[in-house]
Amino acid sequence: MTRSTSLSWQSVLQSIIQIPGERQRLVNALGINPMTLNRWLRDGTQPNRNHLIALLQNVQPQHRQELREAMKQSIPDVESWIRDENPEHISAEFYIRILNDRASLIEVIRSRELLDKIIRQALIQLDPHQIGMAITLAQCMPPRKDGKIRSLRERMGQGTPPWIADLENLSIFLAMESLAGYVVQNQRPASIEDLRKETLLPAYQTEDEVSAAAAPIMLDGNIAGCLLASSIEVGHFTQQRLSLLSSFSDLISLALDSKDYYPHDIIQLGVLRHKKAEEQRAILQTFRSRVQQKLTESYQNKTPLRYLEAEECVWSELEDLVLVS
Repeated sequence: MTRSTSLSWQSVLQSIIQIPGERQRLVNALGINPMTLNRWLRDGTQPNRNHLIALLQNVQPQHRQELREAMKQSIPDVESWIRDENPEHISAEFYIRILNDRASLIEVIRSRELLDKIIRQALIQLDPHQIGMAITLAQCMPPRKDGKIRSLRERMGQGTPPWIADLENLSIFLAMESLAGYVVQNQRPASIEDLRKETLLPAYQTEDEVSAAAAPIMLDGNIAGCLLASSIEVGHFTQQRLSLLSSFSDLISLALDSKDYYPHDIIQLGVLRHKKAEEQRAILQTFRSRVQQKLTESYQNKTPLRYLEAEECVWSELEDLVLVS
């Protein structure tokens, strides 16, 4: 929908609920009577604060920004309400939970479990109303034969609509043209207010992504990668949210192994051959079959590989395919 922002939020909502099934879906999601929705639209009755926030959270992602802008015209406090619902710091309780898990989980599952919890909590705090966000861990690929790190690989991630919940199968390689690459090479957090406009910072714009931010993951002066976030909102990553993202990237350092960190002077990111994510994914979809082929060949050649070793070999081969030589 592309309508003038001079429309009232009631007019925007009226248009939204004309979509088949949307009226009943919102009524069910908000836990209200259909007559209550009618009063909001026709009688000038204003929803309370909780209902307004819930309404913004539950409309379809493509309509949230327009409804929010329309609400701001007659309800100036709506922005502060949303900010109040968004904690700017990681709670002491969450730190304690992560430290306890780090001490008690067995090594084989520790990293994965901690990363999953940290990324989930980051998503909850940075997008509490599920406006639409993706948060991804991008890690440095191991050095190539020349001893240099040439790319990052998205390892895992989570999202709220329009992104899917588990982003791992959508992972791609990132290089110097990306915001993640810029942040890793410069070792400081950065954000882009609107990817649709020209920017001084390098970045790819994926489908649904409007603003983006990234924060480096560092330990003892070495770097492992970055935590990358994308939003459907213009200017979502305020200085406070960028600081919060950086706090979560610091927390991630507890989940990674010391071998995941590299000296900054060996990071020389290359250029991607395939600029569009879907072009890369067409290649990366062959990952499992390549791993199986690698294991079969090693068995036939009587030089057996462990599964993780086969995976590392294949990721290296795929990196060669997506990077310009």
